[in-house]
Amino acid sequence: MKTLVQMLVTLPLIAGVVTACDTTATRSEASSTPASAAMNSEKSAKEIRGASPYVGIENEPAPKLIGDPPLPDLLDQGVVWIQWRVENVHIAPVFGKDALKVSPRLGHLHLQVDDLPWWWADPSNVNTIDMAGLPPGPHKVKISLVNANHEHFPGQSKIVAFTIPEGATGGHGHAE
Repeated sequence: MKTLVQMLVTLPLIAGVVTACDTTATRSEASSTPASAAMNSEKSAKEIRGASPYVGIENEPAPKLIGDPPLPDLLDQGVVWIQWRVENVHIAPVFGKDALKVSPRLGHLHLQVDDLPWWWADPSNVNTIDMAGLPPGPHKVKISLVNANHEHFPGQSKIVAFTIPEGATGGHGHAE
């Protein structure tokens, strides 16, 4: 019985080693193909997505806010969609002084419409600001990238100007 158990454990282990060796050889041969060469020249996940949240970053690069003009698709219906993205900051609903110690750094957006005295915070990282119901005419949205303590990152505010055309229907079409 003991020998049978040893054989049942040993055989899968040997099969696994043989399969791993065979796969390694196949991968080595495949790495010299044009497709794998193209794949190796693609940007890494770190280059595209940024640093891992599991590793602190020494001397983080400055955060950057990029804001696009509104998508034109629904302006004539009074709906404004402004796409945005950030670099070197993680957008998350984490607030307060202690959050300033986190690496990679945390932040969120502050949004202000038409120089009104009030604004709102958006920690959602959805990548599109969605507004509706603005009256026809020119408008502007100030988008500011701020840290977890609501302090502006220097130079990281964008003003996006647009016009809601006369006759715009004024909403998403939701039932009132």
